[in-house]
Amino acid sequence: MKPEEVRKIIIVQAVEQTDEKGVAVHNSDRIDAAAIAGAPLPKDSSSADQHSFFAKRSEAIIPRLLARFPDMSSLLLASGDKHRLGLLSGTLFVVAAAVGFLTNELGPDKRINILSFPLLGILAWNIIIYLREALLFFHHRDTLFSGYWTSACVRFISDPEKHTLADPENPSPLEAARKLYKRRWYQLQFDMLGARIKSLLHFVALTLAAAAIGGMYIKGLANEYLAVWESTFITNASQLSPFLQFILGPAVAISGDQLPSIKELNAMHWQSGGYEVGGENAARWIHWYAITIGLFVILPRTLLGVLWRIRSSHLLRNLPYRETCPHYFEHLLAISTGNARELQVIPYSLNPGEEVKQVIVNRFESTLLCPVEIDWLPTIDFGNEEDPGNPSFDAGARLAILFNFAATPEKETHLTLHQTLSSQAPNPVEFVILDTTRFDHTAADFPDAGKRRVDRLAAWEKLFSGTKVQFLLTGGDSMPSSSSES
Repeated sequence: MKPEEVRKIIIVQAVEQTDEKGVAVHNSDRIDAAAIAGAPLPKDSSSADQHSFFAKRSEAIIPRLLARFPDMSSLLLASGDKHRLGLLSGTLFVVAAAVGFLTNELGPDKRINILSFPLLGILAWNIIIYLREALLFFHHRDTLFSGYWTSACVRFISDPEKHTLADPENPSPLEAARKLYKRRWYQLQFDMLGARIKSLLHFVALTLAAAAIGGMYIKGLANEYLAVWESTFITNASQLSPFLQFILGPAVAISGDQLPSIKELNAMHWQSGGYEVGGENAARWIHWYAITIGLFVILPRTLLGVLWRIRSSHLLRNLPYRETCPHYFEHLLAISTGNARELQVIPYSLNPGEEVKQVIVNRFESTLLCPVEIDWLPTIDFGNEEDPGNPSFDAGARLAILFNFAATPEKETHLTLHQTLSSQAPNPVEFVILDTTRFDHTAADFPDAGKRRVDRLAAWEKLFSGTKVQFLLTGGDSMPSSSSES
């Protein structure tokens, strides 16, 4: 699965879901795009076939959106997102290298305390990180990417234009879609970007440790440093030796050396016996700490960095875009495989536009709680109520009549047409759709508009009180009424 395909699918999804009236994507666009994408799909189609269908469908719709909304080309044609990952990576690597190089105990006094090596602190910090990673992986895998620093980094790199404000005087019809797309695209990429940042942070930690080692070696080339030790809690060499064996034992074994004896450690004890000691040449201690850091920091961090990078690549190839709105994709598949609820709508004395048709589709889906596919039959003109011609009825489809809500409901026309169609069609008329567009426009200026609407609806329900039809209104604030069963 290519991320660019997913991005286009999410764009078209956002447009269709915010385009309730069908202004941006017409019904004919959907039909043509589905045909281009290979509809009808077999009912047992594979996930790969379904993804291919979604991708080709979005590819077919985007050029039509561009033709209607050229001002949104930056969204519709963008080849990718403007991540700040490169900036973040470069900054962190430079800072880590500088801090690592400068943070060491090889100061101007040319003495180093083997118990206060910065590398000892780096080692302890990395051990804590490993334990935290293991705890999250085995017990809290759902929070792997939700750490404060990881989340902050994802927010920083994911959307550099997130604060861009739309022009309030010239709002784009796709502005709501753009915002929905941005939010969903961010959510989709969060785990992938979180894994990539995890990888980055492991390599940054590796860089800091490597720079610290490199800094000591570079400074040691031109100066002789002496190794000593002192501690508030460790007062003699017999206490120090087990600690050094635990920390440096593997490195000492690899180098083929041996840790200093108790006598040699006592000789390195700073101010032992109340006088200053010279210590010993620090070269072998630097080597041991370098090997220790290599074993317990550089190698594990490299492995973790590579594993997280592999994980991010896997997540990028498998973005769970269908989880953003399962109903939307189920609807597309139901229609493309013939599993959608089939309906036939016959308009009476009006020709509904694309906006009205899309609203009716939405009304049916919210009422029936399933995807629908509507077959729009030819309009029946006024005067042909008893002789509507020969509509192509489908025995497997449910039947609905579309009336103009503004018209005065009449028995001689509206009820007669219902009776005629019910007698001719293989299935009775189940729905009466009332298009409120003209009524709402006319009544908008009346102070009693709400009462007029209620009264008009009551008149329609009274006319069909002897039938079992269910009313659906197309108005934005209208909800389906109860059936008019007597």
